[in-house]
Amino acid sequence: MTPLKTRLPIYLPDATRGVVKSLDTNDLLNCGVEGVVVNTLHLAETPGLDYLRKIGGVKKLMGFEGLVVSDSGGWQLFSLIHRSNSQGSITNDGVFFKNGTNRKNIFTPEDSISSQFDIGSDILICLDDFTPPNSNSLRERESVERTILWAQRCKAEFERQVDKRSLSDTSLPLLFSVIQGGFDRKLRAQCASELIAIGFDGYGYGGYAVTENGLDLELSKFVADLIPNDKYKFALGSGTLSDIANLAGYGWQIFDCTLPTRDARHGRLYIYNSALNFPAEYVYIERSKFSEDQSPIDDTCDCHTCKNFTKSYLHHLFKIKDFTAYRLATIHNLRCYTRLTEFLRKPSI
Repeated sequence: MTPLKTRLPIYLPDATRGVVKSLDTNDLLNCGVEGVVVNTLHLAETPGLDYLRKIGGVKKLMGFEGLVVSDSGGWQLFSLIHRSNSQGSITNDGVFFKNGTNRKNIFTPEDSISSQFDIGSDILICLDDFTPPNSNSLRERESVERTILWAQRCKAEFERQVDKRSLSDTSLPLLFSVIQGGFDRKLRAQCASELIAIGFDGYGYGGYAVTENGLDLELSKFVADLIPNDKYKFALGSGTLSDIANLAGYGWQIFDCTLPTRDARHGRLYIYNSALNFPAEYVYIERSKFSEDQSPIDDTCDCHTCKNFTKSYLHHLFKIKDFTAYRLATIHNLRCYTRLTEFLRKPSI
């Protein structure tokens, strides 16, 4: 297994189009962010795969040297189709979908992998058929069987791209597949077993495994235990502070979630709790009680925002809807996440 050039566990914010909304690369570095997740379909649309190949990939575009993970591109298409069947269909051949001109297109496992090579990611994710929420047993089994089939095709395309591009062992990206199966442990075990037999550098925790009480922690541990300890374990989309703290204890190492950046843009700011006594506290900065509050968001935080600005100023920026509000709030929330991963890296944890 090729080692990642980063410490683990790691949290990766969403940089869908090659940018974490409202932040530049220096902001990310100052927050302690060491990697991001980019979106394959959006980057293929603009600036386009031809341009990314020409300049040497998305890292050159962003001016970012950290870890870059690209998603498979399937999530956006599946979400579109599950909202409306008229927008496309999912078959063993690939995902059929309609574009803006209403023309029908197909996105295949091979398309996903070749696109991610063009993007220049460090970790590529196989196209998988995620298990929808409230799916029946037949749909769950179909999801697992298709995920395995697509993983085989992704692995073959990965090897073809390596040969085509004459890549050396030291320049190879990693390839991860995704374990599906919903809440059915037998299906999860089957999916994991067959994916492991194909052989990947890491495995993702896929599908919806959330109950009315939040993330299903018992299932999370069960799936983690299915993955060999010499392979990377990526808890896809699992990203509250408490989720990360719990999942890291089960062996999950890589996390991504849109929650902290989205919350920041909506004025929901985090108070970091070093004792991990979650759920964390929140500051809803737009509330009137903060209009004259001269304290920082969190007096234990070392981020640029907390060291330099008060709740009163953040409240003012949100009230006048200045873009600086989103930047300062996002910096703070991301620093909460990187403080947590730094804490979890300590040998005593």
